[in-house]
Amino acid sequence: MSNNWYTDNRQNRELEELRDQMAAASSEASSLRSRLSQVQGTMETRLQRLTTAFDAFVELSDIRESLIGFADAAEVRRHAGQVLATLASGETPTRVGRDVPAYWLAPALEAIREPGALDEAVLTEAMKRDEVRTSTFLCLALAALGRRNEVRAEWLGTAFGELAAGNVTRTQRALWTAAARGGFGAEGQQWIVAQLKAGTTGTGSWAAVVKDRATGLPVSAAPPFKEFTTQFKAGADLARLRAGVEAISNDTSVLEPDGALAYAAGDKPVPDSPDPDSTSALLRLLISEGSEPEREMLARVGELRAKVTNGSAPSNGTLGDSAGELGKLLEADLGKVNEPHLAATALRVVAAAVLTDAEDLAKTASLPTPAQVSKEIEWRQVTLTTDGADRLSLAKAEAEITATVQPLSAQDLRGPIGFGVVGLLVLIGLGFLVHPFWIVVGLVLIGIGGYGFWAARKKRSGEQADTVRRIGRLREQATAAGAELAAYKAGDTARLATVTSDLEEVRKRLSS
Repeated sequence: MSNNWYTDNRQNRELEELRDQMAAASSEASSLRSRLSQVQGTMETRLQRLTTAFDAFVELSDIRESLIGFADAAEVRRHAGQVLATLASGETPTRVGRDVPAYWLAPALEAIREPGALDEAVLTEAMKRDEVRTSTFLCLALAALGRRNEVRAEWLGTAFGELAAGNVTRTQRALWTAAARGGFGAEGQQWIVAQLKAGTTGTGSWAAVVKDRATGLPVSAAPPFKEFTTQFKAGADLARLRAGVEAISNDTSVLEPDGALAYAAGDKPVPDSPDPDSTSALLRLLISEGSEPEREMLARVGELRAKVTNGSAPSNGTLGDSAGELGKLLEADLGKVNEPHLAATALRVVAAAVLTDAEDLAKTASLPTPAQVSKEIEWRQVTLTTDGADRLSLAKAEAEITATVQPLSAQDLRGPIGFGVVGLLVLIGLGFLVHPFWIVVGLVLIGIGGYGFWAARKKRSGEQADTVRRIGRLREQATAAGAELAAYKAGDTARLATVTSDLEEVRKRLSS
């Protein structure tokens, strides 16, 4: 039997070791499967990217073969970058070496080649070939080159077009920012502002956005009475609105063209440019579109190059792509502390709406101070006037406080009287007739009753004293509150003068 036990025990240990080995093998196999799945996923992703890049490369090679026939147009585009860079440096570039029939770029370049003198003949030819692109090119190029006086109103109108349901295209955004930065002079900026104003009809309040630009305002104390909250808040909001308007319009740098407007040669926008749709970037995009026959192929080349280099297909987009919703762009511009030109122009666009909000705030802030107010004192509502507390209201409050304390009643004295009567009965009935011990008991009961009576009277006396103190505090606080109301009302003239001054300053700045 001992041998059987030994054999069974050894077999059990071997089974345990075998289970442990199987568990370890299972865990290792699971880990191996997980890593194999990751490797397979990575390999599949890489293989897919390589396949996509190869297909794109093959298609790109085919398109390049087709683009060989447009070598002259490519040369014109290359020369366009040289012309703009040369003009930006203050020199006169060479003439365009060749012309491409029906392609607008060569005559448009030739038209602006001589600073201060547009070639009307080639300008007419460029307009005949593509009026919209030629107008856009002239507006952006002349603005970036600092020749804003040469930009014509008809070019700006043709290039800007119509705002579609409050949506701004990249071209419109570039013309907008160029105008804001002084690229088209005062008249051009005014025209752009008028177009944007027409697109903001019914778009809501802008006062809150402008108020966020306010800085350095002192923190005003809360009004002493709740009845003044509406007027007080309106006055504070008007002050913040004035400060916001001043913050946007005080920067005198908006009177000169912004340095970010200048043309930047190369493949990237100006490093300090606040937005991707800068004048220089849009100029390069416009030039890179190519002539009409090759335009789709060039756009496809850009997509294929992205696939070959990045494994994805982001598009540089077109001039007609959306730059954003008009209201959101205006809101963003109003908040640009480091872009005073854009903020000032946005404020001009929304000036009418901001002024309406300012007038509404002034109207509310100018409401007369109420002749009487209500305030809770000692948990009682008291009506106050500039002469102090209203007598009837104060008398009612005092009566309510007094009513909280009643004279001693039978209910209050029921316990003490009960002890006294029982004690007297015990003292007489049992103490004299049965045993002297009950005399002591009777006296104790009478003493308890007497103490209860004294305690009840003391409690009621304390409550009455507290009532007198509460009434005293009520009268004192009511008098102080009345004086506070009188002082506040005496400041009506000064507050009204402040509201009038704030509104006039807002009106003056928004009308300039």
